[in-house]
Amino acid sequence: MYADGSIAGHPTEALVGGQNGYPAIPTSAAHIAEQMESGGARVEETLVRLNCKYQTLFFCAGMAAVSAGCIGALSSLLTLQLACLINSAFLVFFGFVMMLLDVPGAPRWAGRYRAAIRKHFRFLTRLTGKALWLLFLGSMTAVTLWPSSRQSHALLFFTICLSFFVSSVAIVGLLIAVRKSLRLEKVRKAILMSCKGAYIDVYRKYAMTDPQHGMQFEEFNRLCADVTGGRLQFDITDLGIIYNALDDHQKSAINEREFSEWMTGKENLQLCALCIILHARVST
Repeated sequence: MYADGSIAGHPTEALVGGQNGYPAIPTSAAHIAEQMESGGARVEETLVRLNCKYQTLFFCAGMAAVSAGCIGALSSLLTLQLACLINSAFLVFFGFVMMLLDVPGAPRWAGRYRAAIRKHFRFLTRLTGKALWLLFLGSMTAVTLWPSSRQSHALLFFTICLSFFVSSVAIVGLLIAVRKSLRLEKVRKAILMSCKGAYIDVYRKYAMTDPQHGMQFEEFNRLCADVTGGRLQFDITDLGIIYNALDDHQKSAINEREFSEWMTGKENLQLCALCIILHARVST
């Protein structure tokens, strides 16, 4: 769908979207989004070939942040640097939080801690929020461990490697998150186009097992396949990520209210805003 429009300070150009009350997305920003989606697909394919889950990378990145915090804490205690000690404690705490979220095997003992993290730091349970936070921890790692003396070549090399690893994992996670978000957005648009605003009827048609509790994984996947002509479906891992974002109470189901919020909610505006910001950066 295209509509003519103009942006202040820019010539009139084609815009994508602009219907259903959502802001139009510049075509150049849409192209960037497509490139990011293809980049995320290549990253996921590479991880599959390496037989490595991105959750394992997140766990290792959290461990790297904890290691950086411990080293920084020891150094700050020896040199009596209070600011460095605070930074190190911050790294240790949030690095350990990241480890708890993605500890391999999902042991039962970690479940209650994950529930507490979800309650107090819910953004860390979202793939995008987790990736952005890891990017911040990567920069904190460099700030905390960066040697004050230019003669400390070994520490400098170690700091660069550790910070680069954490930041690289964050970028990998961000690419994967953007790809999954864009695929989900395609499903949302397909639903809106097919139902012409009567999305509640769509929900009631597919939430057959327990409409009061919510739409199950299989029902949501069937909806995605039907509205996209079989082009878009999600595996169990992707469905877990989607439900983690849309399901407010982690009941493994999307109820009617949550489905309506997804159709008309803030997440879609945020995606459009991201594309517009990317377009503005490219234009400048």
